[in-house]
Amino acid sequence: MRVGTEYPQLRFLLWNRTSDELDEAEAFALYEAHRQWIDPATMTEVERAMFDRLVATHGRGVFLG
Repeated sequence: MRVGTEYPQLRFLLWNRTSDELDEAEAFALYEAHRQWIDPATMTEVERAMFDRLVATHGRGVFLG
């Protein structure tokens, strides 16, 4: 998936990467590894829906944040 402006929190986590392409497992791993920097209140509706889907599928319903 390509991370665009509709995913502001995920885009923030990509600050040190040269590519904005990643798969869903990588996206979930980034959210979880850097959970202290995530502000759910600033997620767009699109990002929140994607985040919830990632938690359901890759986190088996659990997010460590």
